[in-house]
Amino acid sequence: MSDAEDDLDKRVRRISIRRENLTALADDHIDHVRWQTWLEQTPEVEKLSTLCFVEAAAMRAAYFKLAQTPEVEQAISIPGFPTVRWNGNRILETGCINSADWIDAYFTAVIARDTASMDSLASFSVDLMKQSATQSDAVMYSLVEVFQAYHRGSSDYGDKLISTMAELRADGDDWCLFVGMGMLETFAALTTDIGYDFNQVLAKNLQLQERYRIEEAGEHRIAVQSFINIPLLGMACMWHDRGNELQVSGPFLPPALVDGRWLDEVKSGRYTR
Repeated sequence: MSDAEDDLDKRVRRISIRRENLTALADDHIDHVRWQTWLEQTPEVEKLSTLCFVEAAAMRAAYFKLAQTPEVEQAISIPGFPTVRWNGNRILETGCINSADWIDAYFTAVIARDTASMDSLASFSVDLMKQSATQSDAVMYSLVEVFQAYHRGSSDYGDKLISTMAELRADGDDWCLFVGMGMLETFAALTTDIGYDFNQVLAKNLQLQERYRIEEAGEHRIAVQSFINIPLLGMACMWHDRGNELQVSGPFLPPALVDGRWLDEVKSGRYTR
């Protein structure tokens, strides 16, 4: 067993200690994958990264589901972890139900090809999200609504996409211009015939978000979030799954996650820590 696997195994028991460890463990899993992008991408590293995304997708979706029916105790069973039972009482007070976490949760599920989690998150009420202790700018809720509208095949998806792009431009801060617009521009290239070249748009926005995260972290801190941009990686997965050629490469766009080469082995239980 590698040190990385041993470290992840030690975290397993934390899922039964408190409800919010569902989100904390998911964050730890994704950070682990981000650091693994600096390693040689051996099959073992690729499989562990895939497992981390599969587990994180289930954790994040389960946490949001608790908020939908807070009075109901739900059994949460994730392979490799003890089954736990939690309800969602006062979950909005934690602030962990918010627009930024929803976006990461949804695209984590996209990368894991976890359709059930994607469906659950797409049905999550934005009005309920707005009641969270963590408040977001209005444009963040609009972003969530864009992705939900597309997932559900809503007829107003195009209108929501265009209006949210306008909101981001009007807001005009660095996050909106580099990260928010990067997400929507890439999503538009993926999902519409607006005339954008997906590979070109993806390459540009990977660079812009990396620059933003490095500047945000500051000179003396490592910009871990820049290692993998979850929404953009998720869109690369969607592009691949539609039979298109991905012409963009780099350490922060792991090929094994893009093509899902180890998903069957992980989900079948043939690969475990």
